[in-house]
Amino acid sequence: MQNAAFVLTVAGRTDVGRTRSRNEDNFHVSASGEFAIVCDGMGGHAGGDIASRKAVEEISGFLEDYAPTEPVTVVEFDDAERTQSDPMGTEPAVRSALSVARSAVQKANRSIHDLNVARGFAQGRGMGTTVAGAWRVPGSAQLVVFHAGDSRVYRLRDGELRSLTRDHSLYQIWLDNGGRGTAPQRNIIVRALGTAEEVEPEVAVHSLLPDDVLMLCSDGLNGMVPDSVIARILREEADPTRAAAMLVDTANGAGGQDNVTVVVGRFAART
Repeated sequence: MQNAAFVLTVAGRTDVGRTRSRNEDNFHVSASGEFAIVCDGMGGHAGGDIASRKAVEEISGFLEDYAPTEPVTVVEFDDAERTQSDPMGTEPAVRSALSVARSAVQKANRSIHDLNVARGFAQGRGMGTTVAGAWRVPGSAQLVVFHAGDSRVYRLRDGELRSLTRDHSLYQIWLDNGGRGTAPQRNIIVRALGTAEEVEPEVAVHSLLPDDVLMLCSDGLNGMVPDSVIARILREEADPTRAAAMLVDTANGAGGQDNVTVVVGRFAART
């Protein structure tokens, strides 16, 4: 146990890219730095930008009600990682946070789905959005990660980059089944918010250790920039604001074929 206050310093940036006329990405970083959300809207004229904005608003509003109001002064460091499949193996605060995160995403899904129904879209049609979020459990060094779709959450630890999420895409299913035959398009999403009445987000808890770096992104980043380059930028640029800007600029420099959104957070002792 560490008798020091550790904080997440978080910053984000979004950009329309070099080929799109509209930015359908949205993101939010809480004022306390305790959580961040990235959403990548789908639907074009059907309102992908509306869907992503609605998801960000709904989820952030839900989580804000549970954000800590006092500075964290005691942090427990635990390198074990547990997933929601073993919820009883976690302390009550973590079990509660897992449930809250799932409820927040499902509430956002219902709101977007209701908008689609009101506009007359059939099931599976209309606007939708991916979501990737990271929420530090109040008062702890545990991180709840939640997602639906192919937006991602990464963690850089000891110089090595690891994805904490697994894409909900037809391409990922193809890979999981051995990658035989013709590969499907990478952008076909099999789980998203708004396109069905119910959605089951993937939710897990991961540990945070001092000097960990978190990164959330839409596929406009990882679709253009290799993980090795992302890792190098996160290693070399300690400031989250500058790191996020460099990553967006790198994606645009590689062609910028999609909207690109990046959120970077660093877990470190309060200065």
